[in-house]
Amino acid sequence: MNITTGNDIKAFNAALDKCTGEVWLMGPNDESYNMKNEEEYIEGMIRLTEEHDDQLGIFTTSYEDEMTMMKYFEQKAA
Repeated sequence: MNITTGNDIKAFNAALDKCTGEVWLMGPNDESYNMKNEEEYIEGMIRLTEEHDDQLGIFTTSYEDEMTMMKYFEQKAA
């Protein structure tokens, strides 16, 4: 997963705003960022915008939030 443009960031943030629970960005070696926490969000966004970083994944704490993030990824893939 990679975010490369300002529009990608806006769309990702809109999806995050719709989520009511925690949303985690996780990577290898126990790397994790709570994307609903301001400080961890910044660190996570830096990781998401790095080139060739396909080892990151998004995890949510509720089914509804999972569906919200899935819609974002479906739109990004289209």
